[in-house]
Amino acid sequence: MRRRPTQLIRPGKTPVSLGLIAVATVVLLSFGLTGAGAVVLPGASYTITGIAGTNGWYRGSPGGDFVRVHWSVSDPDNQIDHTSGCEAVVNVPGPTTGTQRICTIYLVTGPPPISFPTSVIKIDREPPTGVVATRSRGPDFNGWYNHPVGVGWHGSDATSGIASCSAVTYSGPDRASAPVGGGCTDKAGNTTSAPVSINYDATAPVLSKVSVASRAGSDLVHWKSSSPSDAVVVQRWARGAKQRAVVYRGSGSAFTDKRIRSDLEYTYSVQTIDQAGNGSAIVSVAGLPKVLTLRKLPYVPRAAPRPILRWKAKRGAAYYHVQLFRGSRRILAAWPIAHQLGLPAVWRWAGHRHRLAPGRYRWYVWEGLGPRAFARYRTIGSAQFIVPKR
Repeated sequence: MRRRPTQLIRPGKTPVSLGLIAVATVVLLSFGLTGAGAVVLPGASYTITGIAGTNGWYRGSPGGDFVRVHWSVSDPDNQIDHTSGCEAVVNVPGPTTGTQRICTIYLVTGPPPISFPTSVIKIDREPPTGVVATRSRGPDFNGWYNHPVGVGWHGSDATSGIASCSAVTYSGPDRASAPVGGGCTDKAGNTTSAPVSINYDATAPVLSKVSVASRAGSDLVHWKSSSPSDAVVVQRWARGAKQRAVVYRGSGSAFTDKRIRSDLEYTYSVQTIDQAGNGSAIVSVAGLPKVLTLRKLPYVPRAAPRPILRWKAKRGAAYYHVQLFRGSRRILAAWPIAHQLGLPAVWRWAGHRHRLAPGRYRWYVWEGLGPRAFARYRTIGSAQFIVPKR
């Protein structure tokens, strides 16, 4: 409980506040004549007990929606005939936007009576009603917010009126059903809280370990996202092409692209997207051809590790002859039966150990006519490729 200020008033006058204390006390004095034989008129004082609110309001009492006025009447010269409204305890029911209680003293000498009014008493024990929160916009993606969102509350109060309602901007931390507190307060100091929850995630996933493993008839794209449940979008385009195609949309950590031309160089872009619609940085990697052909291209292809040299089969060819040059130096000669030749990681030729070091290469192929001992050949073609730095 809180005490209202001690107040001094003359009969029939409005009390003047002198300071805020726990229980409201008012001393009412009545003055008679001064000097020898002076008569002192009766006086009255009062206190108000209740739960002090704000802005001059009471919020009822611990026992209910009321406050109590406690009167004390003084009559040093026995001048009182009777009183009205001056009971020791007077209940003042709420709610009320303003009321007074009056102690009236009737003198033995007759009228006029002396009246002692209280200050205006305002009571509001009930908190605001209909308090709800409104978000500044709807969810950004799939029921989630992915950047700061404003939340404001509004409500009503039938007695003292609304003093203020909360307004906040939520910007984290990231979590599902994140609690956001707020509500409204009336002018008497009663508060209604109406917390809400939102799904919030403003952190984009992190994409790593993106790679392409080239095979003879497919490309295997690998990736790792910071959350295994993130969705992924994979796009692909051939080198020199302007049009991009989405070749995979789903989840997981790998995708096998079987709809490629094995002798073309491709670029794959990978992006993961989390449950709130945040997208990772896009990572692009090259899908280098595992199979190298004699096909004329507008560029010199970069080869995947351990590439396969392949050409069209020739009817009647008994075997084929392949030579591989790095610059002007021949580093391999072979006589395969099939119309392709896989280049190993390391090989020996002409007494030297060789491997496909970074650089530019040219290869030639002939068809063998008749027994190999005859050394009769017909040219099929030649092409170049590049071994990039790994």
